[in-house]
Amino acid sequence: MIIGGCSSSSPPPISVTLTPSSPQAIDQTQTVSITATVANDTSSRGVTWSLSGPGSLNSSTLQATYNSPTAIITSAQQATVTATSVADPTKSASLQITVNPYPQIPFQTLPNGTVGTSYSQSIALTGGTSPFQWIVYNGPIVTGNSVGGSVPNGLTLNGSTGTVSGTPTGGGTWYFEAIATDATGAFGFNALSIQINPTAPPGNPVPFLNQPLVPTAVSPSSNGLTLNVTGTGFVSGATIDFNGAALATTFVDGEHLNAIVPAADVATAGTAAVTVVNPAPGGGSSNVVYFQVEAPETTVSFANAANSPLSIIEAVAVVVADFNEDGKPDLAVAANDHVYVMLGNGDGTFAAASGSPIPVPSPPYDDRGSPYTGPIVAGDFNNNGHLGLAVALIQNEAAAILLGNGDGTFTPSSAAFAATADPTTSALAAADFNADGNLDLGIANQIYSSALVTLGYGVGAFNGAGNLNTTGFLNGIAVGDFNGDGKLDAIVAGGNGGVSEGLGGSGLAVSLGNGNGTFTAANGSPIPFGQNLDAIVVADFNGDGKLDVAVTDSGANVVYILLGNGDGTFGTPTPITVGNGPDAIVAGDFNNDGKLDLAIANGGDNTVTLLLGNGNGTFTQAAGSPYPVGKLPFQIVAADFNGDGKLDLAVVNLTDGTVSILLQQ
Repeated sequence: MIIGGCSSSSPPPISVTLTPSSPQAIDQTQTVSITATVANDTSSRGVTWSLSGPGSLNSSTLQATYNSPTAIITSAQQATVTATSVADPTKSASLQITVNPYPQIPFQTLPNGTVGTSYSQSIALTGGTSPFQWIVYNGPIVTGNSVGGSVPNGLTLNGSTGTVSGTPTGGGTWYFEAIATDATGAFGFNALSIQINPTAPPGNPVPFLNQPLVPTAVSPSSNGLTLNVTGTGFVSGATIDFNGAALATTFVDGEHLNAIVPAADVATAGTAAVTVVNPAPGGGSSNVVYFQVEAPETTVSFANAANSPLSIIEAVAVVVADFNEDGKPDLAVAANDHVYVMLGNGDGTFAAASGSPIPVPSPPYDDRGSPYTGPIVAGDFNNNGHLGLAVALIQNEAAAILLGNGDGTFTPSSAAFAATADPTTSALAAADFNADGNLDLGIANQIYSSALVTLGYGVGAFNGAGNLNTTGFLNGIAVGDFNGDGKLDAIVAGGNGGVSEGLGGSGLAVSLGNGNGTFTAANGSPIPFGQNLDAIVVADFNGDGKLDVAVTDSGANVVYILLGNGDGTFGTPTPITVGNGPDAIVAGDFNNDGKLDLAIANGGDNTVTLLLGNGNGTFTQAAGSPYPVGKLPFQIVAADFNGDGKLDLAVVNLTDGTVSILLQQ
């Protein structure tokens, strides 16, 4: 018997797997590369590919690339890619793909917070593929130096959740650019802001000091004297400070003080920086008015200092102050997208401060144009006892806030900016408009004839407050108590450029302060006159205790004098002929005769005109005036740069890119 047979076995089944095998999530316009593996396929015929859902496929035998939709999508889309074995069509594998819109941080209004009260708010985000990483961006940009800003003091942005939380420690509005980056590396961004409302009760006001001092100047002497000052916001316990030293001061009322100046302080020639200091809480130091110790001058002449002119390309604005606190006046010059800090050597020459020039950041809400700097003012905006700066960015609807360190260097405030509400800011003024012990900003904008006050809270951050009465294309702003009610008012000068736009014509507009940062138009305001009013200065030119106004008219080539009536109204404008195109003006006692004078920069003929005051509101052009400077003088300030007891001048020459330093001889 023969036993036999045959045996047979089935081949292993074909199977299909994909790499990647787990569901994928991508952003729009991104792709997914897919590899198919076919096990036990002796034919090596590969797979066929199919797509269900949006998008498209590029494929070969075992490879495919999924391309997400090219049309804009607004919500997540689902697609399925399937690979089917050619040898055994019953075998297949699929990959699920979620296509998300690009991540976007939409425009949104984040809720206000309150100092001392816990705050938590998530920033809205659409699209993108989780997880996300959140940051506040402060990096470089193509159109300027960098974007500035941060979340408010005391708050943080959670890097994983996009939640802003914490307990705010200071009032004001902080602007910042939030960026959310998703798992694919795509990112969304937007400019956001958070307003923090203050809770601290108002302190004593920051005092405001008027011109002139009485007397404005004295000859060197072995005798002391009584110095009388006027201003706004004086409180009991206020002192008149003479070069930083408090004098024995008598409080008369909220607008008048007097003090004894010891003989030793006036024994030798020089110039003192006079301020009024209110005690805490709040309080602090006023603006500076200079007091000269030197004999009266029968004639006034100027000559360039040793290193004059200073070369600062695209210089456009200047402010004088003692930024390094050495008793010598310094300069801060706005030019292009930087601020140049020039420290005075006390002999009329200057040297750049450490870190100068300072790059000025752009605000996150308007960083498209280059941040060309414009008007600049000095002030202690964070109550640290050191002078800082506010510098307008004339294309970016902001004033950058730089906090002083007391050594000539500066640090941007955490809020970085005060919003100006207009890209053509033409003038700034610093004063405590709501009398709470913190400096505020008065802002004049040109093209849309808008002017406003934004309130500071002592940390370098600001909240918008009241609008000012306006007329024409605004060119200048000044501050004072024009109606004698103890509250600071504001006055703006406008040119004829706004007539066709319905914004009014050339003239002055007076806004009377209500004491809380809001204003009421004065009777008869705006005051129409002139052709193109520009720069404005406020002082008591006729000695009657009421503030007067001097304003340049670059269209008529005159300076107008308007004597104050003490109720917020002014007398008839009186013109005084000066040079061509007067663009800037500064007041001071240039010949030390006890009467305020005016120096005017004439942009049309490259000169400075000096008008000597007669003490009754009239003026006489000085012998030797006008004085030559650089091309297109545009801004002017006065101080004693060489310590000889006579006021000198610093003039920004727009076309030259220079600053002329003119020393009295």
